[in-house]
Amino acid sequence: MRLHTNSHIPLYVQIKQELLRKIEGGQYIVGMQLPSEHELMEYYGVSRPTVRQAIVELVQEGVLVRGRGRGTFVSQPLITSNAQVFTTFADIMKAKGVEQGARVIEKNQSLTSEQLSRELEISLGEEIYEIVRLRLGNKEPLVIRTTQVSSKLCPGLLEEDVENKTLYSIFQEKYGLVPAGATQTFQAVKATAFEANLLKIEIGEPLMLWEGVVYTQNRIPIEKAKALYRGDRFSFNINQGRDFETHAGVEKMGVGILDF
Repeated sequence: MRLHTNSHIPLYVQIKQELLRKIEGGQYIVGMQLPSEHELMEYYGVSRPTVRQAIVELVQEGVLVRGRGRGTFVSQPLITSNAQVFTTFADIMKAKGVEQGARVIEKNQSLTSEQLSRELEISLGEEIYEIVRLRLGNKEPLVIRTTQVSSKLCPGLLEEDVENKTLYSIFQEKYGLVPAGATQTFQAVKATAFEANLLKIEIGEPLMLWEGVVYTQNRIPIEKAKALYRGDRFSFNINQGRDFETHAGVEKMGVGILDF
């Protein structure tokens, strides 16, 4: 391809636009590896910094993804969610036309710590259930979800089929607990070796950590939950300002993807 050297459009922008056209036109499809920087330099007749700037911007925009030591690939479209709306994982996957699934990694029983007893408003040392699951979209690992629940509140939960049913449908149908809102925190973290292995990513790749306590309408704590989202597959939108002021009350709590 000939670049327009006399154009007011910078060369790196022209390369970026050409790569986008090839992606949108199907020449480069999702998961396909792009030519190396050296190959692109020769093809376009430009310097490495020019090629690199075009690639970096496409990576920052989520169009491309870099695999450590493996090259640059066309990325999957990001799964977006409004972090201020109570939305289930299953509903979001359905809306995106993605088949959702789950695989149990671990189930166990233990005694609550001091902090967890405060968060779940139960007695110190009370028995809790912990379930760790890998959430899938079109069989691709997307999220590691951990839930901790009082065994008194949800007796027999460990025997439930949490791979083929969502936890929230079980909470509602078996225990009469309807999730209505949650406290929540978000934090950027790096994938450990264990997490990277489950999510099929490189060690140290970015993850979004969500932690929260989920409540009923009457402010009864149902679960303490933690979710690790792949940073290359999810984005969260948060509206902030006078028109989006959050008021006290469970029904107004900002909640992103919760139902796993």
